Amino acid sequence: MTVATELLSQAKSHARVDHDDEDATIALMLATALADVAHAAAFGLPATLAELPADLQFAACDQFSLLYDNRGGVTERDRPLGLSLAASRICARYRGVSLGEVAE
Repeated sequence: MTVATELLSQAKSHARVDHDDEDATIALMLATALADVAHAAAFGLPATLAELPADLQFAACDQFSLLYDNRGGVTERDRPLGLSLAASRICARYRGVSLGEVAE
């Protein structure tokens, strides 16, 4: 079992998908979202979901939701590129990127 298949029901719930008709496609999209998040966070994907921090699990679910919501039906020009806003902010913490906050 892969991390993507372990995260499948959580990701479907996040994206409000309540059917099993597209599980193979959803698993592929989720694996892609996980890879995007892991790369952006400079975090190696673990062998099991239990080893993946909860915030990165959420980031992957949010990224999957973005991909799922924007599949087909929109032009390349209208399709969002990159990570979802939540995934970007979470991944930035792992890379130590400043988000503009000023320390006092």
